[in-house]
Amino acid sequence: MPLQRDDDVVRGLGFVTLYAAYLEEQVDDLLFMLQSIESFTESEQRWPTSQKIEKAKRLVLELVFEYRDALLAGLDESKRLLDWRNEVIHGRIYANFDRPNTLKSGRSNTPDRVVKPDELYDLADNLAEARLALYRPMIFQIPRSMQVIQ
Repeated sequence: MPLQRDDDVVRGLGFVTLYAAYLEEQVDDLLFMLQSIESFTESEQRWPTSQKIEKAKRLVLELVFEYRDALLAGLDESKRLLDWRNEVIHGRIYANFDRPNTLKSGRSNTPDRVVKPDELYDLADNLAEARLALYRPMIFQIPRSMQVIQ
Protein backbone atom coordinates (compact mmCIF):
# COMPACT_ATOMS: atom_id res chain seq x y z
CA MET A 1 0.00 0.00 0.00
CA PRO A 2 1.53 3.34 -1.01
CA LEU A 3 2.44 5.81 1.67
CA GLN A 4 0.10 8.70 2.31
CA ARG A 5 1.77 11.81 0.93
CA ASP A 6 1.81 15.10 2.76
CA ASP A 7 4.27 17.25 0.77
CA ASP A 8 6.82 16.98 3.60
CA VAL A 9 10.35 16.44 2.28
CA VAL A 10 11.74 15.56 5.72
CA ARG A 11 9.08 12.93 6.38
CA GLY A 12 9.63 11.47 2.90
CA LEU A 13 13.36 11.29 3.57
CA GLY A 14 12.66 9.50 6.86
CA PHE A 15 10.62 6.84 5.07
CA VAL A 16 13.41 6.41 2.51
CA THR A 17 15.92 5.85 5.31
CA LEU A 18 13.72 3.38 7.18
CA TYR A 19 12.57 1.38 4.15
CA ALA A 20 16.12 1.19 2.76
CA ALA A 21 17.25 -0.31 6.08
CA TYR A 22 14.47 -2.92 5.83
CA LEU A 23 15.60 -3.77 2.29
CA GLU A 24 19.22 -4.11 3.41
CA GLU A 25 18.07 -6.43 6.20
CA GLN A 26 16.20 -8.55 3.64
CA VAL A 27 19.38 -8.93 1.57
CA ASP A 28 21.18 -10.11 4.72
CA ASP A 29 18.34 -12.53 5.51
CA LEU A 30 18.60 -13.97 1.99
CA LEU A 31 22.33 -14.53 2.42
CA PHE A 32 21.77 -16.20 5.79
CA MET A 33 19.19 -18.45 4.13
CA LEU A 34 21.71 -19.40 1.44
CA GLN A 35 24.44 -20.37 3.95
CA SER A 36 24.11 -24.06 3.13
CA ILE A 37 25.49 -23.18 -0.31
CA GLU A 38 28.18 -20.80 0.96
CA SER A 39 28.75 -19.27 4.38
CA PHE A 40 27.95 -15.63 5.07
CA THR A 41 30.93 -14.70 7.22
CA GLU A 42 31.15 -11.96 9.81
CA SER A 43 33.43 -9.92 7.57
CA GLU A 44 30.99 -10.29 4.66
CA GLN A 45 28.19 -9.09 6.91
CA ARG A 46 30.01 -5.74 7.04
CA TRP A 47 30.25 -5.45 3.25
CA PRO A 48 28.40 -2.68 1.44
CA THR A 49 24.96 -3.90 0.40
CA SER A 50 25.85 -3.66 -3.29
CA GLN A 51 28.56 -6.27 -2.71
CA LYS A 52 26.15 -8.46 -0.73
CA ILE A 53 23.67 -8.26 -3.62
CA GLU A 54 26.33 -9.50 -6.06
CA LYS A 55 27.06 -12.46 -3.78
CA ALA A 56 23.34 -13.22 -3.43
CA LYS A 57 22.92 -13.18 -7.22
CA ARG A 58 25.82 -15.60 -7.65
CA LEU A 59 24.35 -18.00 -5.08
CA VAL A 60 20.78 -17.76 -6.40
CA LEU A 61 22.08 -18.78 -9.83
CA GLU A 62 23.01 -22.15 -8.30
CA LEU A 63 19.35 -22.84 -7.49
CA VAL A 64 16.47 -23.83 -9.73
CA PHE A 65 13.00 -22.50 -8.93
CA GLU A 66 10.15 -20.94 -10.85
CA TYR A 67 10.72 -17.28 -9.99
CA ARG A 68 14.51 -17.30 -9.92
CA ASP A 69 14.81 -14.81 -12.78
CA ALA A 70 12.34 -12.50 -11.04
CA LEU A 71 14.42 -12.69 -7.85
CA LEU A 72 17.58 -11.88 -9.80
CA ALA A 73 15.82 -8.90 -11.38
CA GLY A 74 14.62 -7.90 -7.90
CA LEU A 75 18.19 -7.93 -6.64
CA ASP A 76 19.26 -5.70 -9.54
CA GLU A 77 16.35 -3.35 -8.82
CA SER A 78 17.29 -3.30 -5.14
CA LYS A 79 20.81 -2.19 -6.03
CA ARG A 80 19.45 0.57 -8.28
CA LEU A 81 17.08 1.80 -5.58
CA LEU A 82 19.78 1.76 -2.91
CA ASP A 83 22.03 3.79 -5.22
CA TRP A 84 19.18 6.31 -5.57
CA ARG A 85 18.81 6.26 -1.79
CA ASN A 86 22.51 7.04 -1.45
CA GLU A 87 22.09 10.03 -3.74
CA VAL A 88 19.41 11.62 -1.57
CA ILE A 89 20.74 10.52 1.83
CA HIS A 90 24.39 11.43 1.26
CA GLY A 91 23.50 14.62 -0.53
CA ARG A 92 22.14 17.61 1.31
CA ILE A 93 18.60 18.80 0.83
CA TYR A 94 18.05 22.49 1.30
CA ALA A 95 14.37 23.13 1.89
CA ASN A 96 13.31 26.59 0.92
CA PHE A 97 10.04 28.41 1.40
CA ASP A 98 10.33 30.66 -1.62
CA ARG A 99 11.96 28.27 -4.13
CA PRO A 100 12.17 24.52 -4.83
CA ASN A 101 13.93 22.10 -2.47
CA THR A 102 17.48 21.66 -3.72
CA LEU A 103 19.59 18.50 -3.50
CA LYS A 104 23.30 19.25 -3.39
CA SER A 105 25.29 16.15 -4.14
CA GLY A 106 28.01 14.89 -1.84
CA ARG A 107 30.00 14.13 -5.01
CA SER A 108 32.04 16.75 -6.80
CA ASN A 109 31.07 17.66 -10.35
CA THR A 110 27.46 16.60 -9.80
CA PRO A 111 25.07 19.48 -10.40
CA ASP A 112 22.44 20.55 -7.91
CA ARG A 113 18.92 19.43 -8.71
CA VAL A 114 15.40 19.92 -7.48
CA VAL A 115 14.04 17.21 -5.20
CA LYS A 116 10.32 17.00 -4.51
CA PRO A 117 8.59 15.18 -1.68
CA ASP A 118 6.80 12.97 -4.23
CA GLU A 119 10.18 11.68 -5.47
CA LEU A 120 11.08 10.65 -1.92
CA TYR A 121 7.72 8.99 -1.31
CA ASP A 122 8.04 7.16 -4.66
CA LEU A 123 11.49 5.96 -3.66
CA ALA A 124 10.24 4.81 -0.24
CA ASP A 125 7.32 2.94 -1.84
CA ASN A 126 9.68 1.30 -4.35
CA LEU A 127 12.08 0.27 -1.58
CA ALA A 128 9.20 -1.38 0.30
CA GLU A 129 8.11 -3.24 -2.83
CA ALA A 130 11.68 -4.34 -3.56
CA ARG A 131 11.93 -5.82 -0.07
CA LEU A 132 8.78 -7.84 -0.69
CA ALA A 133 10.11 -9.01 -4.06
CA LEU A 134 13.09 -10.53 -2.23
CA TYR A 135 10.99 -11.90 0.62
CA ARG A 136 8.31 -13.72 -1.41
CA PRO A 137 10.56 -16.44 -2.89
CA MET A 138 12.15 -16.94 0.52
CA ILE A 139 8.88 -18.29 1.91
CA PHE A 140 8.61 -21.52 -0.11
CA GLN A 141 10.57 -21.50 -3.35
CA ILE A 142 14.11 -21.07 -2.09
CA PRO A 143 13.77 -23.50 0.84
CA ARG A 144 12.29 -26.14 -1.48
CA SER A 145 15.00 -25.66 -4.11
CA MET A 146 17.68 -25.91 -1.43
CA GLN A 147 16.30 -29.28 -0.27
CA VAL A 148 17.12 -30.61 -3.72
CA ILE A 149 20.81 -29.62 -3.51
CA GLN A 150 21.39 -30.81 0.07
